[in-house]
Amino acid sequence: MKRIIIIAAFLLLLVIVGISIYLYNSMDALVEGAIEKHGSRIMGTKVSVGSVDISLKSGKGTIRNVEVDNPEGYSDDNLLTLDEVSIDIDVKSINRDPIVIDEVRISAPKARVEVDERARSNVSVIRANVDKYRTTSVPREQKQDAGREKRILIEKFVFEEGLVDVDAAPMGVQAFDQTLPPLRLSNVGGPHGDTPDAIGKEISREFLAAVRGVVEDRIKQRATDKAKEVLTREADKALDKILNRKAANDSTR
Repeated sequence: MKRIIIIAAFLLLLVIVGISIYLYNSMDALVEGAIEKHGSRIMGTKVSVGSVDISLKSGKGTIRNVEVDNPEGYSDDNLLTLDEVSIDIDVKSINRDPIVIDEVRISAPKARVEVDERARSNVSVIRANVDKYRTTSVPREQKQDAGREKRILIEKFVFEEGLVDVDAAPMGVQAFDQTLPPLRLSNVGGPHGDTPDAIGKEISREFLAAVRGVVEDRIKQRATDKAKEVLTREADKALDKILNRKAANDSTR
């Protein structure tokens, strides 16, 4: 009997070790899949991840080469590129609900804003997708999965040193680059955390609003300056015609 108990205990230990190894080895793939799945669903365009490297022992992680495709109707360039995202996880919260992420920091994100002849930008299209996205619109089988998902709380979220490349040629505005002010969010997900969908939506909305606000101001200013230049040129042409006509009249007298 004692021998059977020892064997059973040994088998149980192997199962526990096997599960632990599975969790440690699969964490990177799970995070990568979650970003691509939820990101694509929220933004309404493809989101891809190059690599994920997370250590549950240290709670440190790095996500590299996150790319958000442009929506249909715009160029093949990426709308958003994140070369590197560093995360700091509260290891003690891994088996709790919510999982607490102490910090997510994104340095030097790059966004490309394209404006068509109707003055509609790729950012406004994605922003509309984010705004109309509802967790309640997810198919039933995915709702069931979401019901089992752990909630997440991000205590500190930082975008810094961002750059926006703007192409508004259809509006007669020359292309230009614009730096983004830092974006800092606290307690994303609320005191009890929230689902990945809801958190992704909140962060996406804040970032897209920041990009749109900065870019629209610059485009309006440049469009105004362009209009003033056109008006000035037209006024100069009209004045030249008047002066030339007057000079011609004077010479015939």
